Parts: sequence; C-alpha cells; structure tokens
Amino acid sequence: MKMLSALNATANRLIGHAVVLLFAAMTTIILMQVFFRYVLENSLSWSEELARYMFIWLTFLGASIAMREKAHIKVSEIVGLVKNKKLNAILRLAACVAGIVFLYILTTNSLVVAQRVFSLGQVSPTMEFLPIGVTYFAIPIGCLFMILNLVEQAYPICLDIIRQS
Repeated sequence: MKMLSALNATANRLIGHAVVLLFAAMTTIILMQVFFRYVLENSLSWSEELARYMFIWLTFLGASIAMREKAHIKVSEIVGLVKNKKLNAILRLAACVAGIVFLYILTTNSLVVAQRVFSLGQVSPTMEFLPIGVTYFAIPIGCLFMILNLVEQAYPICLDIIRQS
C-alpha cells in the first residue's frame, strides 16, 4: 500500500504540473486567437481546435486531482445520518467500490474506442500532425488515475471495518 501511495503522490504531483501547464497554454492560445482575430483581423485556424483538445485533457486530468482531494460532488447526507461507525464505514467503502467499478467500465470501453480511433489514422483537420486518437486517450488515462486514487482511499476504510469486527 505504501508503494501505491508513493506512486499516487508522484503521479498526482506530475498531473498537477501538467494541468497548470495545459491551462496556461490553453489560456495563451485563446488570448492569441482573440488578438489575431480582432486586432490583426486574421484569425488562427488551429487555435480553437487545439484549445478544445487541451480542455478535454484538462477535464480528465483535473478530475483525477479532484478525486485525490475528495472534491467530487457526493451525497454525504445519507452516510452522515448513519451513527453506527461500522455501517458508516461500509457505506463509504460501497461508494468507493461503486466508483471503482464505474471507472473501470469507463476506462476499458474508452480505451477500446481510443485504440479504434487511433488505428483509423484520423488526424486533426487544422493540425495534420496531431492524431485525433491522442485526444481520445484522455478519458482512459484520467479514469485510470481516478481508480488508483479511489483504491488508495478505500484501503484505510477496509482496515477500519476489519478493526471494528
């Protein structure tokens, strides 16, 4: 478990840096597009598309960070109403397991789609050097890191349930 925690900490730190860089690059590209379109009256053909692809990656990598920080929306009222510590822990573990199962299904299915799109060789219409499959891989990669974060969160809950038995 310590190895998973260390791996998650390193991965989340790198993902955090990637999110900051992607956000800064996306903001710069959008500002460049505004400047070129309204000041120079000559828009950049590729900027909107690249910003969209960056936003997709930001969404899934950011969701992974939100999972680590336990910042996703959740219904905590039901768990909060349960005063029995063991039952409360079981409900929290069930929520983690449900999240892991959902993310596993999303990861495996999106990986199939991403591989299929990548194998077709489709490229971006305005940036011919960029395969569209690269954008599709944001989903399985982001979900995989969310799964790792959920597994790390579920482990102490499991230990808590075992101790209470």
